[in-house]
Amino acid sequence: MKSKNRSVFILLFLILPMIHLVIFSYVPIIGNFVLSLTDWKGFGEIRFVGLRNYQRMFTNTEYISMFKNCGWYFLVAIPQLVFALLLAVVINGKFRGLNVFKGILIIPYLLNGVIISTIFIIFFNNAGSLNTILEWLHLDGLKHQWLQDLSLVNPSIASISIWRYYGMNFIMFFGALQSIPTELYEAATLDGCTKWQEIRYISIPFIKKVLFINILLSISGSIQVFEIPYIMMNGSNGTGTPVIMIQQSMSTNRVGFAAALSVMVFVIVMIVVGLQRILVKED
Repeated sequence: MKSKNRSVFILLFLILPMIHLVIFSYVPIIGNFVLSLTDWKGFGEIRFVGLRNYQRMFTNTEYISMFKNCGWYFLVAIPQLVFALLLAVVINGKFRGLNVFKGILIIPYLLNGVIISTIFIIFFNNAGSLNTILEWLHLDGLKHQWLQDLSLVNPSIASISIWRYYGMNFIMFFGALQSIPTELYEAATLDGCTKWQEIRYISIPFIKKVLFINILLSISGSIQVFEIPYIMMNGSNGTGTPVIMIQQSMSTNRVGFAAALSVMVFVIVMIVVGLQRILVKED
């Protein structure tokens, strides 16, 4: 009898959050999918068009290019992760001023997107910091209109992610390395292992889950890029991303198409989250 009363008591406590979850999560998701099958403008009659919005998304070169742009953000994540990992491995240990050093590295991650955009608009400007530095180094041949050249604008903006996020990746890798027992390194040293062998057979295997999670987060983050390219370029010069296209579609009363884009972003993010839960398991 007590067990039954306890179950009823728990159920009563769960009813309210479950109602909240259904109303504010599941219903909007289902409603958004239904809207993605229409050409609704945000007002007036709702007319169903089936999968036309999705077909348009994958056949129109303008919208195909936005997924290519996301690829740049994932590509720059590779050197970003490699640099953060190498830095964590090199300084793994305890030394005076370590906390100050970590604090300095994390500052770019803590900065507001508007501030970062302003800094790099000046940096990439035709008469900005980057071209000025190249001029001082007598490398005038490398000077470019970084934000006007269609072949350079996306890799230029994407490269900002290296500066912005490598500090956060470093903190995650460093924390994982600090959890490795020092006895393993001592035993490896006694066995005559080189530094590279220690990294390959001790460090990497111990932090591979953290590394894999960072890779998945990079994939998820690259498909959701918005603030930096939007503030810097407003999605112009071929810098559009799925989230920027959603915003622009909403502002031009193409609610149905914006819903289709958001469904696509949601599906990709959920696939990445699913892979993370399947492939990164607790031992």
